[in-house]
Amino acid sequence: MRYISKTTLVTILNAVVAVICLFAFFVGQANAVWYEATGQAVVRNGDKETARHAATQEALKQAMLFAGASVHSVAKLTNGLLKNEEMTIRSTGEVEQLELVDEVYSGDVITVSIRADIFPRGKVCAAQNDQKHFATTHFRVRNRAQLTQGNIPNFDASFTHQLAQAMRNKTENLDIIYIAPHTAKFDSRYTDQNVRTLSVQSNTQFVLVGMIDDLSVTREEASVFTPWREGTSRRSFAMTIQVYDGINGGLLLTKSYQNQGEWTFDRFEDVDEFSTKFWQSLYGQTVNATIAEAIEDIKEATACQPMTGRVINVAGDKISVSLGRDNGISEKDELYLYQAKEIVDNRGRKYLQYSLYPGKFVVSSAYGNSSLVVNEGAGIIANIQEHDFVVKK
Repeated sequence: MRYISKTTLVTILNAVVAVICLFAFFVGQANAVWYEATGQAVVRNGDKETARHAATQEALKQAMLFAGASVHSVAKLTNGLLKNEEMTIRSTGEVEQLELVDEVYSGDVITVSIRADIFPRGKVCAAQNDQKHFATTHFRVRNRAQLTQGNIPNFDASFTHQLAQAMRNKTENLDIIYIAPHTAKFDSRYTDQNVRTLSVQSNTQFVLVGMIDDLSVTREEASVFTPWREGTSRRSFAMTIQVYDGINGGLLLTKSYQNQGEWTFDRFEDVDEFSTKFWQSLYGQTVNATIAEAIEDIKEATACQPMTGRVINVAGDKISVSLGRDNGISEKDELYLYQAKEIVDNRGRKYLQYSLYPGKFVVSSAYGNSSLVVNEGAGIIANIQEHDFVVKK
């Protein structure tokens, strides 16, 4: 077994944070989030203050980077905790509050823990141009009896494919790459589990769940004053969508839409719900307008979510991950690797805890939907396992 000296190990830990914990409810990922990060440094020549500053600075830097910031240049961060520290963070979020949680000395090593309350700052962020891949099922129709008007029993499949095509055409980086060939009822008791399962099966980060709430038809009869005119029919279109981060957990968006358009087809006519004629009709245009509105909301909800993948294999010093060129990954890109586990407090509330692996992980080879990653720093990957997570820096 290769021996690693204490000084070498601490140097490695000084370069990256050893453990970083994110406590966040599965709901409200766009709200403030407390990040707790731990940094370590070696006390040299008895200078504890310098070591304390170095450990605190490293902890804060890693917490901010993990939250979506980027180190830009050298400046001062003066928020009451790190006065005169030689660092700056250009972040997509704002640090509302920063606290020194603990500092522990063990021999010549100091461990410092901090907590930062970080608020996202709107739509401009490092991840806004990342490729966002979605999985979904055919949208479920709440009342299938409404499909008899026009005889459109496959409207759920037709609509879902229309949504996927519109998302691909109307955005540069959003794509529904997997549609399960069935409808799915996401029981509230098992939603988290079902979302994660669909995310794993499809190798996607985001999961879109949809319900078509109303397809009813109302007919306006001809007036007694204009009996020569035929009555007109109007058809409702209402739906509810939910967008989840299937990897990190959390409901990113839930929204309902209501619209109505003229139904120009004869009441006894069988309509081909996949046809161009249907989608170019007045009612089809109404549905398309609703789709366009939903896509904009989905784009905004996922804009700042970091691109995340999974570790799919570990062989020797090579780590295979589920992010590749299709996700915008290139050779020499740096990635974070981390573990995630769910913890539950005594009130039954769920939190996520992340543990970041130390080292500099760099893409050595990038393929279509996967990459090979190596640890250029320490080369230590013994604890990394399949189903751990990876996120682009």
